Amino acid sequence: MLSSSAAGATGSATAPTDTGKDLIWALSNTPRTLFAPTNYSTDSNLVMSLVQGQLLTFGTKGQLLPAVASSFKSVSATEFQYTIGAGHKFSDGNPVTAEDVAYSLNLQLDPKVASQEASLMSNVKSVTAAGSVVTVTLSQPDALWQFLPASLTGYVWERKSVSASLSSYGTPQTLPVGSGPYKVSEFVPDSHITLVRNPYYTGAQTPFDKITFQIIPDDQTRLLALQSGNIQGTFDVPASAFKQWSAAATVQSIPALVWRGLTMDMTQAPFNDIHVRRALYYATDRAGITAGLTPGLATVSSTINQPAIFAAALDQPTIDAGYKSVATYDFDVNKAKAELAQSSMPSGFTTTLNVPSDSPTVVKIAQVLVQDWAQIGVTLKLNLMAGGPRFQVILDHKPNLGVQIIGNSPDAPDPVELVQQYFSSAQAVKNGNNSSNLKDPAVDALIDKAQSATDVKSAATYALQAQALASQQVPIIPISWGDQAMAVKKGWTADAPGAFFSTSMWLNVIHPN
Repeated sequence: MLSSSAAGATGSATAPTDTGKDLIWALSNTPRTLFAPTNYSTDSNLVMSLVQGQLLTFGTKGQLLPAVASSFKSVSATEFQYTIGAGHKFSDGNPVTAEDVAYSLNLQLDPKVASQEASLMSNVKSVTAAGSVVTVTLSQPDALWQFLPASLTGYVWERKSVSASLSSYGTPQTLPVGSGPYKVSEFVPDSHITLVRNPYYTGAQTPFDKITFQIIPDDQTRLLALQSGNIQGTFDVPASAFKQWSAAATVQSIPALVWRGLTMDMTQAPFNDIHVRRALYYATDRAGITAGLTPGLATVSSTINQPAIFAAALDQPTIDAGYKSVATYDFDVNKAKAELAQSSMPSGFTTTLNVPSDSPTVVKIAQVLVQDWAQIGVTLKLNLMAGGPRFQVILDHKPNLGVQIIGNSPDAPDPVELVQQYFSSAQAVKNGNNSSNLKDPAVDALIDKAQSATDVKSAATYALQAQALASQQVPIIPISWGDQAMAVKKGWTADAPGAFFSTSMWLNVIHPN
């Protein structure tokens, strides 16, 4: 991280000349790697989406569009074909082949790679290449699959370069090779990442010749850098300071479908006691947290999915009815104490929460939880750690996960994805996201039906039912559904980039003065 002296210099140094041809964009953290299988994060996606090239991509309204694949089709509910367009080249001059694409997808399935995205592809049976066509065969229908080629799992990697340096790929020692409009020329941890144009790129022209990602962890320093012209924009607008940033820059909200909340390991005492789980839920001032820490960018959540993700598949009365059946336990200290009195820990207990130190909003939520839970005799200790290793604790999925604080959003406009990730027993394993370890056959059956449904209405209906049924067991404490925001310097404008901006060509929405 930047030292305080370096951070101050970032905000006060003489601003670079603004030619309109170069973009200086701030990230709050250095990506651990620029290689999706080893770094499932927004910061890395913002870079990789401009460098790698993807099989497909999302439009600003979430629609699937061709990218490296010039065309694609569903042969059946379990077979998909992608025709690789001619003329695509990696930044080293080598052509992009169907074999490279098949290799890229198979990386996600290789247990030796241990990809952080492997669970998204749990129903992929095989990926093969023949001529210019890549064929993906599923073991069963999967509603999510159609979208994954436009997510981070759809990045195209050059087989030659990855296989030669797999263990260090995407690090400053082994820069990634991609087929997107830019290539990485510099990667200096805790300082900057520089992109220059890929001379072999033949796609639509992008607006900037050079992009420099400045790493500025501190929120206030990032704001000062934007005001002084040392950076020209960022997606790291702290929700708690949304109004302050809006006064100092051009701020555009993004409907990002972010869910924040807690999971409780139902296989570990005392969280295996539903009275304890209910007590902690009642003791959490969700409305106060949301209003105080994310004003204008969030609403109180009742489950995983934000209702808007169902809008494309279901009518509003159906959605409303589904959410009314979700069990909720609004903030009430007396009810929390009554539940704890019925539990195996009537006098309270002490537990530890791992908190990603590089997420200021999540840190503040955790600090509020310490105060909230103390009112019922529960001592919450905070263990601050970097976000990557903290996420790896969940993926390692060793016993006694305790309470975990989550901030996540779907990778695609699919209401099944988060329900499956957090409520399916198939995800209560290594590399899975189900850190509550909820394992319920009835919930699993609904999720299986949702995944295998061949029409979006049925898939959405089953997902709606699954999240309601799961809520009866209180595996999570939902806190908020939130949007994100992007800021550009005064005088510049930006269009709304869409919910899945981080894996799309997001810089095309920026308009310099």
